Amino acid sequence: MDFKIVTDNKQLSDELAELLEDKGQLCLTLTLPLEKLNPLREANERKLKEAIKKAATYKEHTDSIKKELVESLLKKLTECTAKTDWLHVSEGIGFYVSEKNVRIYNFDFAPSEKIIWSDRFMLRDLMYQLQIDQPFLILTLTETKSYLFEKRGGKWQMVLDNEINRDYADNYLYEKPSRSTLQAGSSHVKSFERDPETLEAAHRLPHLLKIKHHLKSYQNYYRPLVVIANDRLHHEINFTNKSHEPIIKISKDPSHYTPTELGELAIPYVYKYVEKKIEKLIEEWEELVGKGFTRSGLQACWRAAQEGNCKILLVEFGYTKPGFLLSDPFYLFLKPPAAILTILPDAADDLLKTVLSKGGTVFFTANDLLSTTQHVALITRY
Repeated sequence: MDFKIVTDNKQLSDELAELLEDKGQLCLTLTLPLEKLNPLREANERKLKEAIKKAATYKEHTDSIKKELVESLLKKLTECTAKTDWLHVSEGIGFYVSEKNVRIYNFDFAPSEKIIWSDRFMLRDLMYQLQIDQPFLILTLTETKSYLFEKRGGKWQMVLDNEINRDYADNYLYEKPSRSTLQAGSSHVKSFERDPETLEAAHRLPHLLKIKHHLKSYQNYYRPLVVIANDRLHHEINFTNKSHEPIIKISKDPSHYTPTELGELAIPYVYKYVEKKIEKLIEEWEELVGKGFTRSGLQACWRAAQEGNCKILLVEFGYTKPGFLLSDPFYLFLKPPAAILTILPDAADDLLKTVLSKGGTVFFTANDLLSTTQHVALITRY
């Protein structure tokens, strides 16, 4: 099954697609919030060991054959936790262990503590990380230099492109206009002195336009361009924020920042960009209400997703709900029916996977932002 993950972060999206495919056999999902600062940080390793002990209690409720598999997965989990760097931790951590996969991920948010044995992974936290880990480029501009940066292997590095990374030196030397002599009479037309900064900007404009034109090959909908420059250079280069070529402007002099510091400076602005993108999608959903292109609530969205009629799914990040299925996979029960064939520990998580498997896209919103739509909203294809 081909999972469509809409992002420019290819490595993480490929790994997520692989984990989505891993189902049918026993899978362990373990996520923990972490403390970043001492002295609380010292308790992180102890919290993980306690979580592994809780996970091990699952053996008590299984048969001998399954018990061997559980022990094998717990051994894999213990081995991969030994590689964890407890001195440099993020807001949270996630372990995804099965016979096919052993994955560790750091989260830039604090996930709830989860220990789930199931026939598939619970991947909501990883999907959310993919959403907030918005890939972006950074362009720095000063009066004399321009540089383009991208994140590779977790580090900010300069893009090797001499058409953008270049110095600018103006060979124009400003001189004040000389006055006409009294003897010249009317043979000289009276002129007015132009502002030196206006002349410098006019000479710099071809240089900026050349950079702007060359940047088009790097810009796309999934990777916004963050431009860091002073107000005057923002005005001169005059970037237009288009839906397919998003621009994020930061009015600062970038001269004294390292590439890492530039990335840290840009992140809050990128988070705001992502939030605005979600707000626009909610507005789009509201405009489509009554036209037959929307669904709200877990059950209605579930049926549309099973039919393949799913374009964009909006889900509150903290929303979870168990579900139950009979022989008809299109109808989801939220309360246990008389006869149960399948129990879904988190039907909302399964809905996310179904939408992705049908070629739809998924976005998470803040909690309570979709309270009027029962925490789940879907824009349909038809």
